[in-house]
Amino acid sequence: MKTTRALLFWALLPTAPLLALDQIHLQNGTVREGRVMGAEQNALRLSLPPPLPGQPAPTTTIPRADVVKIIFDPDPVLEALAKNISPNSTAAARVRWEALEPLLAMPESRAARAGSLFGEILLLSPDQTRHEEALALYRRIEAEAWNPADREAAKRGRLRAMLRLGRLEEASAEAEEIAATAEDPELLLDTKLLLAQTRLATLRQLLADNPRWYEDPPVRAERSRLLNDAADMALYPFLFHGTERARAAQGLGLALELYQITGDEEAARGVATDLIEIYPETPEAQQAAAIQTKPKPADKS
Repeated sequence: MKTTRALLFWALLPTAPLLALDQIHLQNGTVREGRVMGAEQNALRLSLPPPLPGQPAPTTTIPRADVVKIIFDPDPVLEALAKNISPNSTAAARVRWEALEPLLAMPESRAARAGSLFGEILLLSPDQTRHEEALALYRRIEAEAWNPADREAAKRGRLRAMLRLGRLEEASAEAEEIAATAEDPELLLDTKLLLAQTRLATLRQLLADNPRWYEDPPVRAERSRLLNDAADMALYPFLFHGTERARAAQGLGLALELYQITGDEEAARGVATDLIEIYPETPEAQQAAAIQTKPKPADKS
């Protein structure tokens, strides 16, 4: 059943998948070309080029014990999923991950990317059980993926899953440790954004629990600390790595949300203007446009 669903999804892609072929190098010195559609415990499922144009692609299996290495070509299914990160892609992403999962530890395998894309889609769901599934998935990739970059990406995904599950202190403590030692600029930026999200979530909860926060000096001081911390971390990508457009815009989006919940309309409008003028192609700019169209509050002075 899994194979049928995966092949169906593959067939629906606009680009013919067999234009790019994986190369399977075998113990006997031969090389088989085709597309690795998935794997079982002891065998690979391989889709072969059709014998004639327009004819269905035949499939075969190759014992894993016979395989020396695989040189993977880009995966059209994963490319299609990456362009459509939405809850509507959950079933297709699950099928692709389950097909490639046995290849997770294999060099150059696409399995880790399939799992990370699936995790991203799971985190978009409002269902907490999906968030738990994403957390377990990222842990698996972090522990078993062959590529260190895939393991780092899974670590960031795991922290996002913890955040979605409300495990703020745990996620924040680990993110602080990563931020203090990160040498990879992308990892540092992602961690700063994650920390901004944890501070924002904590601040939101603080205000919900203390609607008259301005009358309580300790709560007022904690509000100020969280506000300053969240703003510093959210604005870090924009201020120091503004050419990292997606991350800079994401940080500005968090800053916009921060100023909105704290009632700083002037700062919110300033951030919205930066988003619209500097990063107009981003989803955060589209959200900021709604802020700019709201009438300014009347001056009560």
